[in-house]
Amino acid sequence: MLIRMPSEMNSNQEYIELKVPIFESHTAIAVLMKNVQNLEIIKENLIKGNFDYDYGFINAKNIVSLEQIYSAYYKVMQDSAYNTMKSRTLHTEFIYALSPFKNIMDCLNKFGISKTSDVLLILKIVKKEDATTEYFESQLKHIKTVVTGEIIKLDDENLQNFADAKSIAKNYKLKTNNRKSLDNDWNLVTRNVVSIIQLKGL
Repeated sequence: MLIRMPSEMNSNQEYIELKVPIFESHTAIAVLMKNVQNLEIIKENLIKGNFDYDYGFINAKNIVSLEQIYSAYYKVMQDSAYNTMKSRTLHTEFIYALSPFKNIMDCLNKFGISKTSDVLLILKIVKKEDATTEYFESQLKHIKTVVTGEIIKLDDENLQNFADAKSIAKNYKLKTNNRKSLDNDWNLVTRNVVSIIQLKGL
């Protein structure tokens, strides 16, 4: 099962905007950052429930393509619309949808913020009425204040450059944990992980 949705890139390519045409209640922005230096501080504030950190912080080494991101976001919007969410917030639900695991704590531990990954995908899901360019620009500015790192273009090339093939193969139970063999066909890996995301819970 393949899901391909259009992304909107802002003029300076610092974030993409995610939309699902048939589930229009929300919109999201996604940012990719490398060399993140304050992982412990971020995690501490997430545990405390600090509203300044009201984002989805995802270990980007588990992501191989934009399609994988779109697929998880679609799943979140679908589950939100039909009241079948497994977690209390949309950001946690995104991590749950992205992960192949059923236990939410396992999902957060494997796919959430991690001491072993200084590359983060940062997601902000907002209601449609708040989804203005001005609001997204303010959120981008705020992200830069709470995360110490370097924003890079969110695209397949950068995701695959940082992807941890061994971890992805283990988490999704793919047949190989060899980096070289995965590198040779990221499209096949994407098809596998997208299918797992969409079939989860069925």
